[in-house]
Amino acid sequence: MRLKTFHAKSMFEAMEQVRNSLGADAIIIQTEESASGVRITAAVEAGMTPPAPQEAPEPVQTPLAFEASHPFPSEPEFDQADIRAVLNHHGLPFETAENINQAALSFNAISLSEAIGNALEATIRFSPLTDSHARPIMLVGPPGAGKTICTAKLLADALLHERAVHLISTDTVKAAGIQQLDHFAQLMKQTVSTADTPDELAAVVKQKPNFNGLTLIDTPGTNAFDMQELEALLKFIKAIDAEPVLVMPAGLDPLDGQEIAGVFARMGCQRFIATRLDAARRYASVVMAARPGYLSLAAISRSPFVADGLETANPREFARVLSALPKTNNNSFSTDQ
Repeated sequence: MRLKTFHAKSMFEAMEQVRNSLGADAIIIQTEESASGVRITAAVEAGMTPPAPQEAPEPVQTPLAFEASHPFPSEPEFDQADIRAVLNHHGLPFETAENINQAALSFNAISLSEAIGNALEATIRFSPLTDSHARPIMLVGPPGAGKTICTAKLLADALLHERAVHLISTDTVKAAGIQQLDHFAQLMKQTVSTADTPDELAAVVKQKPNFNGLTLIDTPGTNAFDMQELEALLKFIKAIDAEPVLVMPAGLDPLDGQEIAGVFARMGCQRFIATRLDAARRYASVVMAARPGYLSLAAISRSPFVADGLETANPREFARVLSALPKTNNNSFSTDQ
């Protein structure tokens, strides 16, 4: 117990001193009144409610206050020369490069990849492949683009998500084509149906009229500049109302890539998968094929191995790929971060 004595001219003033000093839990032990005033002896138990502080305590800093006192650097970690270096490296045509450059500078980005990502989001189109497909997916494209590998990667991804897959190949002319897909299918305990003609393809698809899973169709290589091959492919597409998805390798001439995308867009393609990014150093053709009026970039492939899967395309990740420029002294890559 803590004792304390208070002196005041009146009882009211003495009690006010007691409350201010010892708090509301103080116990009055003794009071004495005389001509000179009032004396009160009061006590308080140890551990009881402490008196109110004379001043408000300094508040602990909140995360919001910390962010305000430590703002992000206002100065970007790159300049216009860095953006131009990336665009020049990939060999984009002048007009497209200038559009992307101006778009990159119009955002208040703090890193090179963020600036290019913002610019790509504003200047080219992305449309990832999703799990929901009402129409069969038919992978089409030039010879050697990697359609069979992409089919196997989509098959593996669907099986990992416990989705049933109906696997079909129309690549029956080239023996290695069906053998390669059949090899991957056996590894994943799946079977491959084959169709030589559009009518056979329609019959194979009709064998599973109520199939709610994913139907994947691999096709032989189609020359985008050969009318007969395009007409033959179009008959397969129309036979089952499939969604054709272009598979196109990176490293092509930018205008060739855009022209190929334009041809397959008129064949009904709306999106494409860019492959062989690991075997190319310049991706201007990928950017040109994804320009408005052509196709949307759905996914990229940076490995020939099925286990690596397809990477869903989005502006941020594709910007990191673009801004990773090769060093001059070795073959390794360095990013802007």
